[in-house]
Amino acid sequence: MQNNTQTPPPMDVLNAKVKTYVKQLTDSTLKEIVSDFQEFRLTPATVVVSLTTIAAIIVVARLFGSSNTPNQSRPKKKKKKLTKAQRANNEIQAILDHVEEVYVKEIEEFLNNFSHLTKDEMVYKYKYFEEMLLKELMKLDGIDVSDSSKLRENRKKVIKFVQDHQKRLDQFKEEALF
Repeated sequence: MQNNTQTPPPMDVLNAKVKTYVKQLTDSTLKEIVSDFQEFRLTPATVVVSLTTIAAIIVVARLFGSSNTPNQSRPKKKKKKLTKAQRANNEIQAILDHVEEVYVKEIEEFLNNFSHLTKDEMVYKYKYFEEMLLKELMKLDGIDVSDSSKLRENRKKVIKFVQDHQKRLDQFKEEALF
C-alpha cells in the first residue's frame, strides 16, 4: 500500500515561489493587466486587483452601511400616530386636492372647448365628469366627522365645491341641449 500524502515543500522552494510571484506582479504593466482581464487570464496581477477590489467594496459597504442589513441598529423615527380627526381632515383635504387638480381643470377645458367635440363625445365627457364628481361625493360621505363641528364644516365646504361643479355641468347640458 502506497502513501498518497504529499510532504510540504521546503522553505527555500516556497520562498522562491513567492519571489517569482512578486516578480511577475511588479513586472506587469497596466496594458498587460487590462489585456489579462479582457481575456480572462488568471495571473498574479489579475488576482491581486480582483481581491483588492472586492476588499475595497466590502470596506466601503461597511463604512457607509447598507439599509438592507437587518442587524444594524438604527434609531427608528417614531411615526406620529394621527388622531381620528386628523385622519378625517387629511382625507377631506386629499379629496379636495384631487378634485381641484384633476377634475376642475378637465371640466374647464371641456366647457371652453366643447365646440370641437362631436355630440357623442360631449355626452360621454359630461357623463364621465358627473360620475367622477359623484364618486368623490360618496367618498366624502364615507368620512366620519361626527366628533367635530369643524370637520363637518370643512366637509360641507368641499361637498359644496364639488356640487358647484356638478351644477356648472348641468347648466352646460341644458344650454347644449343634449
